[in-house]
Amino acid sequence: MKKPRKLEHCLNCGRSLPELENFCPHCGQENKDQKIPVGVFLEELLTSFLSFDGKFFRTLGVFLFKPGTLTRAFNSGQRKKYTHPIRLYLIFSLFYFFIIGFLIPKDMVDRLFNIREVSPLEDLQPDIQEKIPESTKEELKEIEQAVAAGVLSENTGTFNTDSDSAAKKLSWKELRFMSIDPEVSEEQFSRTLENSQYAFDLGLSPEKRRAIIAHSNLFLSKSVKNLPLMMLILLPVFALIVHLLYSKKQHYYIENLILGFHLHAFAYALYGMVILLNLVFGTQNNWLAEIAFVLVTTYAYLSILRVFNQHWFRTLVKFWVLGLCYLLVLFAGFGLELYLSLILL
Repeated sequence: MKKPRKLEHCLNCGRSLPELENFCPHCGQENKDQKIPVGVFLEELLTSFLSFDGKFFRTLGVFLFKPGTLTRAFNSGQRKKYTHPIRLYLIFSLFYFFIIGFLIPKDMVDRLFNIREVSPLEDLQPDIQEKIPESTKEELKEIEQAVAAGVLSENTGTFNTDSDSAAKKLSWKELRFMSIDPEVSEEQFSRTLENSQYAFDLGLSPEKRRAIIAHSNLFLSKSVKNLPLMMLILLPVFALIVHLLYSKKQHYYIENLILGFHLHAFAYALYGMVILLNLVFGTQNNWLAEIAFVLVTTYAYLSILRVFNQHWFRTLVKFWVLGLCYLLVLFAGFGLELYLSLILL
């Protein structure tokens, strides 16, 4: 049994305390010695945040298998029986976005745009290939591809940006190679970019467009990191749509927000589990994702049906309207988030 960390005086106000007093009667601070090892501190922090106790596991069963029950219980005043909706949302949100962040490789943009080309390096004997450093191999491949495309002059070692046909044949890797080359001027790079298949404007300056291509993988990583914040910001919008659809039900807006926390938490839990299973078993089962989508959709419909207690067909129509409106909000949110990530890169 752990020895209680009690003190004879309050660390906050300095008042003396009776023996084994749990709280200071003057200021209310818990009577606990705060000088503890790192391990104990982390244990208490995780326990406090995640609250993996009897309450959490009791909540988990209702949360997964009884759609809408947690929302009705919380809105009816049962605040101590189950884990708080915000805490439940944060737990599964962190789980989902951690899995997403782990899943996306750091060079995702390069993988999406690059087309593998056969290099003379592959014709070398295996024993010679092993002696060449990896960094040198990459540089040689990039130079060979640039020469093959007519972008890099074989004799001078400089980029040939005057040829529109060469620019159109430019691969993503070659374009990135140009963007980080200090010998390529802004004017040369801008002209080559405009004539390539990767041309874009978005009202950005030539310097910003060059920086985006040079740091494209960083842009994607930054966008993924911003997703949890974006979804948290969009949650009140979801609650507002529900509130407008069920305005005659005289529910408070905060009650619809609680519903939003529970529905999003369930989606994060299920989609995160599907991604995790695919990662563990090294598969890409689309049918698992399709089943998860059907389950999340059905769960959301049953939750709304139970919370608002309306006829199933009227609920279904409003559910379609809610889904369409929220889908448009998500697209707009994703677009805005990507644009902000671009201009703030």
